[in-house]
Amino acid sequence: MDAVTRPVRRRWPWIAALTVWLAVTACLSLGAPRRSEPSFPHRVHVVDNKLACTFCHTGVKTSDRPGTPPPELCAQCHDRFDGDKPPERRVRAFFDENSRYRKVAEAAVPADITFSHLRHVDGARLDCTACHGEVGEQTEVPLGPLVKKADCMSCHERYGKRNDCSECHRTIDESWQPGSHTTGWVEAHGRLVRHGSERSADRCELCHENASSCTACHEQMAPRSHDQTFRVRTHGLQASIDRSRCMTCHKQDSCVQCHETTRPRSHRGGWGEPQDRHCVSCHLPVADTGCAVCHKTTPSHDLATPLPGSHNPGMNCRMCHGNGQPLPHPDGGHVCTACHR
Repeated sequence: MDAVTRPVRRRWPWIAALTVWLAVTACLSLGAPRRSEPSFPHRVHVVDNKLACTFCHTGVKTSDRPGTPPPELCAQCHDRFDGDKPPERRVRAFFDENSRYRKVAEAAVPADITFSHLRHVDGARLDCTACHGEVGEQTEVPLGPLVKKADCMSCHERYGKRNDCSECHRTIDESWQPGSHTTGWVEAHGRLVRHGSERSADRCELCHENASSCTACHEQMAPRSHDQTFRVRTHGLQASIDRSRCMTCHKQDSCVQCHETTRPRSHRGGWGEPQDRHCVSCHLPVADTGCAVCHKTTPSHDLATPLPGSHNPGMNCRMCHGNGQPLPHPDGGHVCTACHR
């Protein structure tokens, strides 16, 4: 094989791999799952043809559950311009054998909910967009719920309406408990609260009065993590990582009050005077960052004991001091004559 053909031959595996990848991608795109039911383009009707919501949804002002338009209503328009379309694209394909629209959205109100379109549209005079948002701009019916519980509750608060469970639910009241409140819930609820789930069953504030219920309970019942090891050794480490968790129950004055009367376990022999080993427990190796960082009220080093008359600056002070002779301060490796002149 000569030098001219060798680079060309080496490119063939890459070309073959790219061809296979493109073929597989094309097959997957052709076989990708599609909506099993036809959707509904609100934009074509509301924006393009300027139809009001009540033109199709005629029962919103007369019924608690207006439902969807019947095929006869749609046929008044579509029979005039759907003649050339295949059967699967005509109006009848959008409805089942019982003349019910083949829904693609989870829009049905659960049986437990007491909800009335009549009260909101005719009684409260709310516009459709107040609850359904910009549904008129959509080309497909959303697959999720059209209205969320949080939207209903925030609207009720804005208009001064009650948000009690019994106001909208038939079977749920203050005595009802979610399925998660089983054995082990006391140990597990903290993780769920920190996760911040938006599910109604995971939102504590829907039943509990904000943080007051949490504080009232934790003041009587300490978390299981607060054992003897936590109290004596590990609570300081956890507080340094995430102090906000401690501040849920404890305020800063409680830390100060405890540490003023309880000596930390690190304060063993030699911690304080005369050896003052507490400095090197943190500043190791000792760096010359200025003594005033810790010693706010220490007198100026210009007032340090002067060199005795028999000493001269060329002497090695550590030959005697610190080697059997105690020092009144920790030895940070500094030049002694910087203070003792």
